[in-house]
Amino acid sequence: MIPSHMLLIRDFLTIDKHFTNKIMKIKSFLPILLLISIIVFSGCTKNPPVPPAPPAPSLPTLTTTAVTSITGTTAQSGGNITADGGAAVTARGVCWSTSANPTTANNKTADGSGTGVFISSVTGLTAGATYYVRAYATNSAGTAYGNELSFTTTTTTTGTNVYVAGFEYESNGTNRVAKVWKNGVATSLPRGSSGSSVYVSGTDVYVAGYEGVFLFSTSVAIVWKNGVATLLTNGSNDASASSVYVSGTDVYVAGYESNGTKGVAKVWKNGVATSLTNGSNDASAGSVYVSGIDVYVAGSESNGTKRVAKVWKNGVATSLTNGSNDAYASSVYVSGTDVYVAGGESNATKGVAKVWKNGVATSLTNGSNPAGANSVYVSGTDVYVAGSEFNGTKTVAKVWKNGVATSLTDGANNAFASSVYVLGTDVYVAGSESNGTNRVAKVWKNGVATSLTNGSNDAAAFSIFVN
Repeated sequence: MIPSHMLLIRDFLTIDKHFTNKIMKIKSFLPILLLISIIVFSGCTKNPPVPPAPPAPSLPTLTTTAVTSITGTTAQSGGNITADGGAAVTARGVCWSTSANPTTANNKTADGSGTGVFISSVTGLTAGATYYVRAYATNSAGTAYGNELSFTTTTTTTGTNVYVAGFEYESNGTNRVAKVWKNGVATSLPRGSSGSSVYVSGTDVYVAGYEGVFLFSTSVAIVWKNGVATLLTNGSNDASASSVYVSGTDVYVAGYESNGTKGVAKVWKNGVATSLTNGSNDASAGSVYVSGIDVYVAGSESNGTKRVAKVWKNGVATSLTNGSNDAYASSVYVSGTDVYVAGGESNATKGVAKVWKNGVATSLTNGSNPAGANSVYVSGTDVYVAGSEFNGTKTVAKVWKNGVATSLTDGANNAFASSVYVLGTDVYVAGSESNGTNRVAKVWKNGVATSLTNGSNDAAAFSIFVN
């Protein structure tokens, strides 16, 4: 029998051993608990602070450029956008009115986007009127305006220069030569058979035309600057330049070039061609006009059976006619946000002279006799169109003002009005009139004719520019 005190010692040792084992187990588990705690608590970091919302965009900051190059119908301005307000500038230009504080609801130009300096051409003005102009810039916050400036258009054309492009046969009528007349004095253009269009920028005179004779030899599209020719095509296919327009340092020319079987309507910018049609159908471009960054071209394209009058804006075509009858567009002019096109459309038997405003046609003749419109010019609220109408025996040169016709010739001989230009209160028209044997190149100022050639050889005037 085990003594009682020995039992107590045994029980105590048993308890102590059992307790020691528990402690050891706990100690061995502590590193695991510590690792779990580190993992758990390291994953419970605080969310990063939310950055403050960016400030709402404000209106752009800009100034209006001084008005220069003021004539009776045009001027030049622009602006300088120095800050975009925190949002991209999506539209910019100038707006003008005869009332103070003009807005974009009045006449305006569209001159691209972004900050910096831009130039704007203000057109369609009335001679002797006072205008107010402001630059504008639009971003997501709205439209801001620069400082307001005022100017008055000129009322007199005294001392103006009249430039005319065309042709005259020389060498006893056997050699057709492109010519440009300045105030009636002719200059022959080298390598040219005809000058189709003239544009003056500063002291530089640009003429578009061609070298070669249609149907007899391959023609080459040409643009002359101060009499120096630049070939736009290489002569491998027929081509011609019909219209020239200068915007800043950029020279735009409209015309066509054959692809071997069909004519392709084209526009050249600084000599680099862009095709407006794909060459599957015959097409041509007759006129180019630049407004801000937008390039407008008027012309026509066949639909396979009929020619359709068209206007291209930045290469995108809009048909002015539905293709049921032959039609053409010969001239385009942009005034503010309005696009005017002159041309003609057959009524199935005779041509009708027409002018389109933003695609809506107005007939200038009633269709009883053949007629056509060759040129359009807008001065203020007045729309001038030059063209001709058959009187039953002869073709009469005419100019329409707001749809009302004035005959420039008496109908005794065939005559054509090719181009119209308005400066101040004076209306200039270039064209030709037969003397019974040859065509005589002429300019009419307010209906009074001046002959540019003496009639001994065939000649014609196709384009006029006055400054």
